[in-house]
Amino acid sequence: MIRPRVFFPLLLLILLAVACSRETRQEFATRVLPSAGTAAAEGAVVLRTAAVEAAQTNAPVAKTLAAEAVRTGGPIVRTVVSEGAIIGGTIGAEALATGGPLARTAVARGIEASETRAAQEPSYRCPDVAFTVDTDLNVPVDISGAQLDAAIAATVPGSPLIGLGDAFVDAARARGLNAYYVAAHAAWDSAWGTSAVATRKNNLFGYGVTPACPYDCAVPFNSQAESIDFVTTLVKADYLTLGGRFYTTPTLRGMEPIYSGATNWDDGVAAIMNLLRQNTPCP
Repeated sequence: MIRPRVFFPLLLLILLAVACSRETRQEFATRVLPSAGTAAAEGAVVLRTAAVEAAQTNAPVAKTLAAEAVRTGGPIVRTVVSEGAIIGGTIGAEALATGGPLARTAVARGIEASETRAAQEPSYRCPDVAFTVDTDLNVPVDISGAQLDAAIAATVPGSPLIGLGDAFVDAARARGLNAYYVAAHAAWDSAWGTSAVATRKNNLFGYGVTPACPYDCAVPFNSQAESIDFVTTLVKADYLTLGGRFYTTPTLRGMEPIYSGATNWDDGVAAIMNLLRQNTPCP
């Protein structure tokens, strides 16, 4: 008889493996290259993924599933079982530790989000497009906040960004932006919500940060949702609107030289956009 302690990690492994394709993992590993100086880098070097960026600074994610998976070269879903990663505080930690139900895991979130949308809109289909650094960010995508939350949970289990799906989607809709872009931008610049600037100042985009002043100069916000509203308004007006102060093209490639200046910032954000799209639960 399989013990609950063994059964539930294996069940989570099997279900998450379905949602995270081999192509998705390979794309993330190969496209999110070493770079320095992201908006929330805090003087760190980004080692293959934004999650590891925080591990190099003072954010406590050095042993999270995402960072451990990158360190070992294994996919996140396998890391839970075979790599012995510390999972305290992540989604599913309670289920894996106690043998309890998977009610709050990424799997359950994904199934619920898909079933709800499918029931309400039988003809609905998820966006079927591959994003690049030249994708027009002013083209909205049709996803719900619940779907985006599920996609974030499936991509980086335990990310503090889970639960902000509605805030990302609402901000994108209000400004005519791609919701995947808004979430991916926040994920990259905040190390999936774990950077000190994100956790202590509610600043998901490193707004105000400079290489010489990586923390003290970061603008504090009353809530993370407020930072999403503020930065998307600024980005839309200055970078993605013809005539804006820094407008060249409404794309990641167009934004990068002035907004970030970090090599591969545009590639990193585009890669996360694709991961979220691929991990979005769809009917």
